[in-house]
Amino acid sequence: MSDARTLLSRITSFRQRLEQMPHLIPVGVPVEEPDEARTKTAVALAENPDWLSQSIRSLAGATVTEGPLPPQLTVRARRLLEDARGLIAVQRQINEDPLVAGLGTVGTADQGDPIVQFHRDTVAFTDAALRMVQAFPGAAEVQLKMCGGVEVMLRTVRDRLTVAQGAVAARRKLVDRIDGLARRLTHLASGRAVDLSWFKELAESVLDDARQAGPVRFLSVDPRSTVSYPGGPAVPTPARYVAAHALTVAQIVARIVPQDYEWASRPVVPVLAALLMDVGMLRVPVDILAKPETLTADERGVVEAHAAAGGDLIRNLFPDAGPIADAIAAHHERPDGTGYPNALTAEEIPTLARLLSVCDAYAAMASDRPHRPTRDPRTALTDALMAAEQGRLDRDFSEYLLQLSFHPIGTVVELTDGRVGVVVANHTSRVNLRATARPVVAVLTDSAQNVLPRPEFVDLAAAEVGGVSRVLNGAERSALLARHYPELCA
Repeated sequence: MSDARTLLSRITSFRQRLEQMPHLIPVGVPVEEPDEARTKTAVALAENPDWLSQSIRSLAGATVTEGPLPPQLTVRARRLLEDARGLIAVQRQINEDPLVAGLGTVGTADQGDPIVQFHRDTVAFTDAALRMVQAFPGAAEVQLKMCGGVEVMLRTVRDRLTVAQGAVAARRKLVDRIDGLARRLTHLASGRAVDLSWFKELAESVLDDARQAGPVRFLSVDPRSTVSYPGGPAVPTPARYVAAHALTVAQIVARIVPQDYEWASRPVVPVLAALLMDVGMLRVPVDILAKPETLTADERGVVEAHAAAGGDLIRNLFPDAGPIADAIAAHHERPDGTGYPNALTAEEIPTLARLLSVCDAYAAMASDRPHRPTRDPRTALTDALMAAEQGRLDRDFSEYLLQLSFHPIGTVVELTDGRVGVVVANHTSRVNLRATARPVVAVLTDSAQNVLPRPEFVDLAAAEVGGVSRVLNGAERSALLARHYPELCA
């Protein structure tokens, strides 16, 4: 972020220089904008054709021997500088946020984090607006005419800052969730009791996201990761990897429990169980979890021991949480008896464990893993339904996954005509699968994948032709949308 800091410092220095200029017109004196202002602007620039380039080089710190800065500014121009002062202050707050500062040290200006790219572009846009002010001629009527362009630029900066603030807040919320859960799971794995109220609050927050139709985030973290961003708080491996998967499973649970008569009235319990479900995985060596090749029989045994270990941990630390502990111990059991640790079948498996099993399998398939790439949500849902038909997952809970649709809200998709958009609503049905596969999409680009000035909404279920062709992966989303929609590229 050093380039952004340098640019902001230059912008601030330039603003201070402009503020030292005298008023061209006293405050409160109205000035008409004459029709011939555009002509006068052309004349002024024609008299000194090097004026603009000299002004820009002066702002950049170069030596300029000709073309002095405008000696006076109108009231309207000074008002714009006051607006710019507030925008620069917001930019500095974003720039100095530890999260943004840390992310800014990773990658390049063109291939860094989407939020950082977006922020850098906004800072550069502000710089361009103030350079335009520096290029103002001395004539008041010409300045007033040129102020219109600067006002548009500053409105764009303000809009972009709103987007950036929202993206940073959403990323901070996600980071705090992952890191907070990782720390507490680490304590539990070491045998230390923690206050379950934090877990319950997180479960309520995840449920609130689902009730508000928030996007589903399939979170993937490298098993060797210890920090969310350079300079951030560190946790032992593989805690962040486990926490990210637990949060993904919790999001899925939160969206399907309202459909189940047993859990609809007490949804916090299954979401809480999802957050605690893989605590035993923290006892698995990270080298096994990060291994890209097929595991050996001994390594599989180590991994499979996590379910029983997690159940024992929760049972010993929280004696009143027996049903949750039982579900954690059995969440890898399968109705056909092929699961572990006890090869239970069908009704022998606790109901909560069967729910967790379905959500765990779906979340795992739709997330990156060291030994395989992610599957898109449509493929993951299809595979989960097929597994249920084959007796490897509970059929009822698997059908509840249709509540998420083949393309959950927040999924960035490419349509059959090449346009790209984000799913904003779904038609959920356990009978009409065609409607489930045809969501409402906010179209963001044209068929040549040029970003549109504003989204266009299309209900594919009502359209006679066209549909979803594929889901964009993270790299594709960033390449296409990072500089316009950073919140869709995290």
